[in-house]
Amino acid sequence: MKILAITPTFYPSLGGLEQVVLELALRVGEHGVQMDVAHVAPGLDHISETVQGVTVHRLPLYGNRVLGWAPALRKLAQGYDLLHVHDPQLMAISANVRYNCGGKPAVLSTHGGFWHTNRGYILKRIYESTMVRGAAGHYQRVLASSVGDYDYFKQYVDRISLCSNGVHVKQFNAVEPRERRSLFKWIYWGRLSRNKRLDLVIAYAADARRRGFPIDLLVCGRDFDGLMPALEAQVERLQLGGCVRFEPFLDDEALRAELTARSVYITASEHEGFGLSVVEAMAAGLVVICRDMVPLNSFIEHGSSGWLQQFDGSTADLERLAQLLSSTPEKVATMSNAARQAASAHDWEVAVPRFVCHYREALSTASA
Repeated sequence: MKILAITPTFYPSLGGLEQVVLELALRVGEHGVQMDVAHVAPGLDHISETVQGVTVHRLPLYGNRVLGWAPALRKLAQGYDLLHVHDPQLMAISANVRYNCGGKPAVLSTHGGFWHTNRGYILKRIYESTMVRGAAGHYQRVLASSVGDYDYFKQYVDRISLCSNGVHVKQFNAVEPRERRSLFKWIYWGRLSRNKRLDLVIAYAADARRRGFPIDLLVCGRDFDGLMPALEAQVERLQLGGCVRFEPFLDDEALRAELTARSVYITASEHEGFGLSVVEAMAAGLVVICRDMVPLNSFIEHGSSGWLQQFDGSTADLERLAQLLSSTPEKVATMSNAARQAASAHDWEVAVPRFVCHYREALSTASA
């Protein structure tokens, strides 16, 4: 079986979607599947190259990710049995797959859809009410990346299955903590974007310090939305200069080194397509503090394998956090072990066979 993964972003960009596409392409070969990648985006030169042994075709998208045309995709797609499309926006790439790929069978991974933020709210609502059903309905199967995606997209399509992304669980299992008797050393890693609400993370760190908890926070990730000046000003205003540190990027080795000294992964994100970093942190045995929302609350049992907050700034919510930070070393160890166990269900070795099963079923449906 030959499959072409079609994605709007890919290596050398780094993020959850990019990781998923690359990992799938690397791992499905063990199941008799050849997967190549078509990276379709504005500004690309039409070239083919190899990335970590995976054949990658860079195809220019003329226009933008909303309205764009990728004529080279037509010829390329004909050499494959199935297309696996990664298109959260359900716009230009899905349109090209539908009208430019000659009826080639295709499946869609949702990756959180297009509601990561309310930016362009009215236009998104118009598009949602007029176009989503047709755009998603073209696919032989929609593979919902999370429980939240499943609940959303089942309003528009019948051929939908929950097919969560995989995580490098074993890689993060290998992180051995030097010392985790308290919950005062925090870390966030991932995109610095508006929906992640890092301003709330910093505000909660400040409140915890006022209550006597010596919080030390490391924030690492690339600034996708130009947030750094405002975050640095917030740190200065709250007099957190000695206990909040920013790093633009940590490679895998540097991240694992930091994780050996950290006890908490914290995120106040308002929207997640899957929550890759949350599961990675759980696999590393960190106690995750996150918003009580789908899909994150499907990974975490509050008080057992993690801690759920409202992040509404209320006295009750801040006292709820203080309750966690007062935990005994024994409680910390118990939560850490439970987090590792809960993360194991999302290992790539578990996820890849699910994807391959859906590929085979989609081809069977298309040929029926």
